[in-house]
Amino acid sequence: MPSSNQGIVLSLISHTNVGKTALARTLLRRDVGEVADSAHVTVVPEAYPLIENDGFTARLWDTPGFGSNLAKLAKRLRSSKNPVGWILHQVWDRNRDKSLWCSQEAIKNVQAEADVVLYLVDASQPPETVGFVDLEIEIIEWIGKPVLVFLNQTGQPDQDRDAKNEQAWRDHFKDRDIVKNVGILDAFTRCWTQEHHILKQAANVLTGDRKRAAKNLTQAWINRNLDIFSQSVGTMSQWAKLALTDTEPLVKQGLADKLRQLVIRAERNQDLDRIQEAMYQRLADNTATTVNELISLHGLDGETATKLAQTSRDELTIKRDIEESLIASVGGAVSGLVAGLSADLISGGMTFGGGAIIGMLLGGATTFALARGYNLTQTQNNSVRWTESHFMTQVKFVIMLYLAVAHYGRGRGAWQDPVNNPARWETVVDQEIEKNQKRLSELWKRGSSASGSATLDAHLTQFFKESLKRILNQLYPDSIDLFKSGHRTK
Repeated sequence: MPSSNQGIVLSLISHTNVGKTALARTLLRRDVGEVADSAHVTVVPEAYPLIENDGFTARLWDTPGFGSNLAKLAKRLRSSKNPVGWILHQVWDRNRDKSLWCSQEAIKNVQAEADVVLYLVDASQPPETVGFVDLEIEIIEWIGKPVLVFLNQTGQPDQDRDAKNEQAWRDHFKDRDIVKNVGILDAFTRCWTQEHHILKQAANVLTGDRKRAAKNLTQAWINRNLDIFSQSVGTMSQWAKLALTDTEPLVKQGLADKLRQLVIRAERNQDLDRIQEAMYQRLADNTATTVNELISLHGLDGETATKLAQTSRDELTIKRDIEESLIASVGGAVSGLVAGLSADLISGGMTFGGGAIIGMLLGGATTFALARGYNLTQTQNNSVRWTESHFMTQVKFVIMLYLAVAHYGRGRGAWQDPVNNPARWETVVDQEIEKNQKRLSELWKRGSSASGSATLDAHLTQFFKESLKRILNQLYPDSIDLFKSGHRTK
């Protein structure tokens, strides 16, 4: 029997091995069924609660896939006065005729349970090359249940390609009145901002109490995801605050030690190597903790690998180049004096005179070492912190990591650290960082003082909230309405 008045039932239907169970896992945020790259892994329909709110429930059925042998029955089905009745009353052996058995089970589920059919297609194949789709839609059409088509197996998000694919399939189904909508929802790479469209489109095709239930559950789904978004913003804000306020004390040195380090490269780098190593380790640990929190918030299994810590370090490290002559640090005014000064210092002496020249050296020493060779800058209390430009690079890095988590479908399996992200993300994030350079600069300055850091939480939360919204709105224009509709009353 179809669903009660207090809920709706959605049945996932497709040709075998298109990814129904993988999508079910992504939507349910838990592992259900069995996923394998082979035909007819699912042989018995299974129902799962998708979401509950105010006494309303949406149930999701994962069904066996239509078998390839179904096409062989096309002529027989189309000539029958009651094709659905004919196929339902056939007796096929579950093992010997597995393809037909699974097709029969899928049809039984649609007829007996579904309010709305979610029909998945393989977006990696053009519609004109998959002839079985028309027969499968025709069978559902004979049953008379409304169909929402979703494109799966789209690959990495690509706005232009996805729009073309979506239009191609929409054109293909234009004469099928039973198909009410065509959209994108990839089990592996969908963004959470796309998920609620299943319930939203269901509300558009249902009537009466079921329509009311679907609307209520759509808003509940949006509210739940926006709560996760807010928690993610808070997690990222805490990450940024730690990066902004992290410092490491400089070793106090006498004049001779400072001058020796200007000339002797090994001594010049030793302390800063140690300092930057300690700060990079804290940054890596902070980043790993943040990513793991994001993974958990988004209902994923697993955690970031140790290699991500090294990746963050590689991404954020500026290659050192302190092989320039000492002249570059103090200017041409002392070009004729460097050799003598170097010799005196190396021999342990301080025979070279000229207080003004020594003052020039001391004034530029730390600045040169930090700016040219390290991602650190000196504070007013004899310590160092991350430079402003390095902080901006850190912000870009963590936003890219957020996008990777936000698109990672549980149907893909346990979390895997990203290797290559879509170029479109890089472009949009770069534009956002560039637009907010002044704002980020102000945040960086706040992190350097006790009075400023006291208000960092609110400012960082506002920055990440607004920036992530703008980024997601650019990647998914429909999400503009999603953010506006959050936490409405039913």
